[in-house]
Amino acid sequence: MKVNLPVIAFSNGVALCGLALIMCIPLVYDILILRGNLIWVFVPSIIACFFLGGITILSCNLYYAGITLTRQDTFLMVSSLWIVISIFSAFPFYFYNGVKLSFVSAFFEATSGITTTGASIYQDVEILPRALNLWRLILHFVGGVGIVALGIIAFPFMKIGGMQLFLAENSDRSQKFFSRVSQVAKSFIVTYITIIGFFTILLRLAGMGAFDAVCHSISAISTGGFSTRNLGIKYYNSSQIELIITCAMFMGGITFLEIIKTIKMRGRYFFKNQQIKGYLKLTSIAVGITILVLFLETNTNLSFKLIISYVFNIISAISTTGFDLPEEFFKEPFFKICIFILALVGGCSGSTAGGIKIFRIQLLYSILKNQIKKLSNPFEVSMPKYQEKKIDETLITSIIFFLALLCISFVLSIILIAITSDVSEVTAISAAISCLFNLGYCINFEEISAISKIILSIDMIIGRLEIIPVVAIFSRSFWRLKSERKGDAKI
Repeated sequence: MKVNLPVIAFSNGVALCGLALIMCIPLVYDILILRGNLIWVFVPSIIACFFLGGITILSCNLYYAGITLTRQDTFLMVSSLWIVISIFSAFPFYFYNGVKLSFVSAFFEATSGITTTGASIYQDVEILPRALNLWRLILHFVGGVGIVALGIIAFPFMKIGGMQLFLAENSDRSQKFFSRVSQVAKSFIVTYITIIGFFTILLRLAGMGAFDAVCHSISAISTGGFSTRNLGIKYYNSSQIELIITCAMFMGGITFLEIIKTIKMRGRYFFKNQQIKGYLKLTSIAVGITILVLFLETNTNLSFKLIISYVFNIISAISTTGFDLPEEFFKEPFFKICIFILALVGGCSGSTAGGIKIFRIQLLYSILKNQIKKLSNPFEVSMPKYQEKKIDETLITSIIFFLALLCISFVLSIILIAITSDVSEVTAISAAISCLFNLGYCINFEEISAISKIILSIDMIIGRLEIIPVVAIFSRSFWRLKSERKGDAKI
């Protein structure tokens, strides 16, 4: 099948021009608020993005309509956008000479930001200029909203199938609350920025500085994990701040369109969503068990500060935000296992959280429950259900395929990291989990070889795109598939 390369290239060109405009934010901040020391960091990056993006747009010469954008084109577009944006987002880190990074390390940092993973190359973020730290957090914002917003605002405006990008980028295809793309885009961006502003105000009231409040609000809502402090949230030693960040991370792990729907419908349907109910149950069980274990181990009254600290880390794990864990979590095997399981499960589909996702666990449970039922009643005809809808064989196959690819990617990553870097097996496993599941818990990534950093960067991208779109473009059979009318779109 012929691939619409001009359309895909045009989309990447537009994305690069958009990235150049976004880079102007830390540049203006540096000029107006600071001394303008980073002009030669951001200006070349902006020029490179504008130049290559503009050349790509002009060379594509898209002056015609009626092109069919196939499912294959969509997958290739989504994958190429994340790779291209990650590469060009690395330029400011590479051009900054204060802490000189190789381009591979800069690419790793940018990919970690754009995929909302939060694994950082920098061992000391406090020595970085504020404008560069702002760029790190803007990448979280871009990863959570920016690229998706670009797809559902700019591309439809130019008659390129933006909703396909939105559906491919988020795995929960059933959520179509709005009929028009422009309504989705407007509600998505306005609500997202409003929530960030709301938590910024709360953090300011709790005593956090204005710059740090904005940065940590973005990091928590995007479930990213970057911080402007080496100790992360522990730096502030404040239960109030931990509680506010906990609420922000929890909200970031919820299906975002369900938040918009709740606001529009005044909360009438929020608790009717099976995935959200599962997210609430899992979180409540994890928190309850953690507090019980703490009580049994300490044999003393638990302080409010201690409880908040552990709840903070539980939510940090399940939302895959990955703010740094305190040392106590590494001393107790129970808490390490708990954190590991929660990080693997992750948050809701349609959020920026990583992991397998709640709805897939629920689907697997429904399928397993139905199979057990058939064993006791072999002649009874029954189908597993989710949200009162029958789960067909195609969906079951899709979930199994996803989990198989996830396991293969995980094992392959561990093997490749162990081969290409002089690290222990534990470090290789930790790095693979941290990046593939977009968790971002810190290990010393600077000690890992350049090849391993590239492997982990690929892990972050395929984890963020939920593996299948990236893997599919390397499948020969995928490109041999004929277009299905339902999966195509006119532009």
